Amino acid sequence: MIYIIVGSVILGVLVLLFILAGVIHHNIFGKRWMPNGITKYYEKEEYVGLEAKEVSFIHKNNQLRGFWYSYPLKEQKGIIVFAHGMWGSHKAYLQEIEYFANCGYQVLGFDYTGTELSDGKNIVGLGNSLACLDSAISYVKQNYPNENISVIGHSWGAYAAANILKYHPDINHVIAMSGFVSLSRILKGLFPKYAYIIIPFIIGIDYMHCGKYSLANSKKTLKKTTQKVLILHSEDDTMVSYQINTKYLKKKLNMKNLQFLIVSGKNHNPDYTIDAIMYSKESFAKAKTLSGDEKISYLQSLDYHRMGALDSDIMSMMVRFLEK
Repeated sequence: MIYIIVGSVILGVLVLLFILAGVIHHNIFGKRWMPNGITKYYEKEEYVGLEAKEVSFIHKNNQLRGFWYSYPLKEQKGIIVFAHGMWGSHKAYLQEIEYFANCGYQVLGFDYTGTELSDGKNIVGLGNSLACLDSAISYVKQNYPNENISVIGHSWGAYAAANILKYHPDINHVIAMSGFVSLSRILKGLFPKYAYIIIPFIIGIDYMHCGKYSLANSKKTLKKTTQKVLILHSEDDTMVSYQINTKYLKKKLNMKNLQFLIVSGKNHNPDYTIDAIMYSKESFAKAKTLSGDEKISYLQSLDYHRMGALDSDIMSMMVRFLEK
């Protein structure tokens, strides 16, 4: 009898943890992401001569949409597929995309499932960035079979970028900015230790939504590749822990094809200027003290271009890496 009681209690706890994990997952990923109408991104019209051609391709019965960005008069060096982060679309990275286009690359910027331009009722799960990137690379290969392809990703997109070599080992170069190694490691950076027990259940829920892409681990992926990979991270990143992710990779992997560029004071955006990081930090700290129409008015008055200003030294390093 005691075994039946203990077994029933354990089963009940497991069921409750699974339900709780499902609720957490749904609250984060169970809706579409659309711009709030306040945050202002760089616009393609601001760049004279930048060409943006609409593009769409199928991913799991959904149309993913974006643009091919390029300067037609530039000597083309190859293709870059840009993988965006969470709570934003590829448009949040137009300043980076334009920079690489201006250096002679044809850049594909697209939105994942459930994000702004693309179809889908929600953003699915953590594995979705890698799943969508896999489809994007397959589309590019099919339509541009003779072009060199590189991948650049940030945050959620960096997880995808660092793991895409598992499915497309012939990618030319990979740059991953502020990325996480695996779902387990990003969740450990976000949850207190006493809540770690729920992490396997959240990963299980994510697997139910995204399949194999939720189980990718960049340590295992990068260990098996000879392609050139650059990992960028800021030591003070409060969103994706440097200690748990990139520092861990540095300790575990010592490979000639794998480079690390570690900065400080850049928080979650290692390619931004220090001024951009400080301005953003100060602005949003002040916004937290406001409410209602006053808060909205203040947010609308901010200089979002200044918040996204690029560090020319870091960007130059990335271009030199791509040209190796």
